[in-house]
Amino acid sequence: MTHLQSAGAQRFSTKEDRVAGRFELYRKEEHFRFRLTGDDGATLVTSEPYDDKDTAVAGINGIRDCAASALIADLS
Repeated sequence: MTHLQSAGAQRFSTKEDRVAGRFELYRKEEHFRFRLTGDDGATLVTSEPYDDKDTAVAGINGIRDCAASALIADLS
């Protein structure tokens, strides 16, 4: 089982199994990063660089935990 699967991620293999979005974990320039993509594939959020995969996965889980109850602050 991978880090993301153990963190509760699900895999969707067909277009009929669409979800609101997904986190994609990847490496770039010796760092781990993640991005949140919408169901249309557009990038919604890109993370800061992390030194290791476990910390990047912790960042994903932090966003997942916080986002559902986050308030909207209108700073305009």
